[in-house]
This record gives sequence, structure tokens and C-alpha cells, in this order.
Amino acid sequence: MQNPSQAAPDTSADWQALNPLLERCYVGPPAGKRGTFHGAIFTLCKLLSGQVEMTKDEVTITAEADQPVWILTTPGTRWQDFSDDAEIISIHIALGNPQNGAEWTGTPILTARPEAAAETALDALVNCHAIQHLSPEQRLELHALKLPIADYLELQKHTLEILKQCLLLASRHGMRYEVPSIQDPRVFESYRYLAALDVRENFSRNELAAREGLTAGQLDRLWRSELGQTPSHYRDRMRLTYACEQLRRPVTPIKVIAADLGFRHLSQFSNWFTTRQGESPRSFRNRPGTS
Repeated sequence: MQNPSQAAPDTSADWQALNPLLERCYVGPPAGKRGTFHGAIFTLCKLLSGQVEMTKDEVTITAEADQPVWILTTPGTRWQDFSDDAEIISIHIALGNPQNGAEWTGTPILTARPEAAAETALDALVNCHAIQHLSPEQRLELHALKLPIADYLELQKHTLEILKQCLLLASRHGMRYEVPSIQDPRVFESYRYLAALDVRENFSRNELAAREGLTAGQLDRLWRSELGQTPSHYRDRMRLTYACEQLRRPVTPIKVIAADLGFRHLSQFSNWFTTRQGESPRSFRNRPGTS
């Protein structure tokens, strides 16, 4: 059998700022059985009973409980339809900003049979002390909890292991979390600068380009050639990701999220978010299964 560490591609990069956080470790009926859901984080789903069909970015998968597979899904909008008798293990992991520009590439959703080490990691997470004493409702919203430091560290230990197993499994089936390969040093330096820049900080196209001795238009063209997007498009996606992440946290008022992103009026933020996400911030926050 192929060694998982040998099967994974070379994704060498500076990962010191990577801070994976477990946001859900739930066993039971799906929180959102049918419909379109705007997930903002990486998810692992394992069927314990029933069946499911999911579609993301025009890729469709199906799975049944008698198939020992994991369903891995990258952040973004997906459609799903679980059978009425479905029971699942649902793991949600937020990767945060590793400040190196890492992004999901390849297939957006897949089903794959995990190896024994992966199943062991999942079982250890689901049955660890920090999870076992929580109610089902608390297991759906781990980010909203205040935990003893020992429980938090225990969760982090298991989260790191399950994330490692997910990434190894994903990489063997065409899904990767990696830093884009960039040839032009001017694109590379400006990309790394933006990746590390707090989304709440002001951003100037002209100043970014001037750092590399270019005009804004010249840097835009180089970015399109290397990355298929401009610095403004990349920055806008980062801000939208931040908004989605914060909207999953009910304790954070929407007006505070808007102010963090530099919007002087809540209506401006609402219009900006609705144009990009297809629904208002409040609708996104209240949608079942968003988190």
C-alpha cells in the first residue's frame, strides 16, 4: 500500500501562522438536510446511516452509509440532499489565514475511502474527553464556547491530526491546500504582502505596484498572467471570506463586522456582501447549516 506521506505533493512553505480551529464535531442528523448552503470552512462528513447527494462547483458526488467513505468539501457554496434517515459525523475546521497565500485547488468536493490511521484519528476526536461532555448543540458551535485550557489543547491536538489525515487523503484525490506556484518575483512579493496584510487594513493598488517598481495596470496584467486575477480581486475575496467567518459568530454584531472592513454605513456593507454572496449578511447568518 502506498505511504500517505509519499503520496502527498510537495507543499513546502512557511506554515508557522497556520492556526486550524475546530468549529464543529457533531454526530447526529444533518443540521441542514436539503438545500443550498454557503459553507465558509473545510468540512469532513461521514455517513453513519442513510445516503446523500452533494454538488459543488458543478461537481456531484453521492454516498451511502454502507460505503466507508469520507466526504471532503472545500469552503464555498454547495447543494446537498440527505435522506430522511441520515445520521452523520460532521467535522468543520477553519484554517484561518496562514499569511502565505495558501488556497484550495483542484476538485472542490470528493468521496474517498480513508486509511486506518485516518479512521483512528476521527474516532479519537469524536470520543475525546473535551467533546464527550458537551451537548449536541454545543458540538455544532464549538467556536462559541469558552473551554478550560486543557480541553482546548486536547481539541487542538486531535484537530491537527484529523486535518493532517484529511489533507493526505484529499491530495491523493486531486484536492490540495497549497501556496500557488508563482514565477515572477514581483507577483510573488506582492502576493505574499497581500496575503499577510490584515483584511481590516487599507489597501492601495498604486502603492502595492510602486513597491515593485510598476504601475497598477502593469501589476494587474502580471497578476492575471500568473494567477488569473488582479490584486483587487484577491483582496476582495479575502475580505468576503473574513465577513463570512465573522457572520458565523452570532456574538459579533453585523455593524461591527462592517466597521472592521472599513464600511462607514451598514447599508454599504450589506450591498457589498449581497452582490458577492447572493444574500444579505443577516440572511447568511440565519441560514441553517451556514456554520
